[in-house]
Amino acid sequence: MAKTRSYSSALTVLGRYLRENGMRPSAVRNLVLEQVCQLPQPFTAEELITVCRPERISIGTVYNSLNLFINAQLLRATERQRGKAATEYELIAGSGMRMVVICTKCGRRTEFHDKAIGRLIQERRYSNFNVSHVSLCVYGECKVCRRRIRKEE
Repeated sequence: MAKTRSYSSALTVLGRYLRENGMRPSAVRNLVLEQVCQLPQPFTAEELITVCRPERISIGTVYNSLNLFINAQLLRATERQRGKAATEYELIAGSGMRMVVICTKCGRRTEFHDKAIGRLIQERRYSNFNVSHVSLCVYGECKVCRRRIRKEE
């Protein structure tokens, strides 16, 4: 599946997940998903709550929707490594591999592709487990932040 950045493709994935799990669609949940697709990625629950507030969507509905979207493999949740502790969410592909380096000082994220790592993960077999997708986050300090630190010293 390609990256689910458009609302219509995300809605299709969500609909399939709901059917497979005996759940009913919800107009409010679809509205939350639409807001998620319009937010800059990654985003926090607080940012989503802010954009849902004019629509009178409850905080509980937003958090329940986020959990559902994670289970449906529409979102990935990662712990922010800089500033105030928070969980960040971002749209993901339902399958495949994503690798990203994240600066713990400024928060800059850069996607990268490493064929050797990709091959190693694809060739790895896990007993009683079927891998649907892979997310690799590497944390550290970017070149710009390292330069800034050196100048301050």
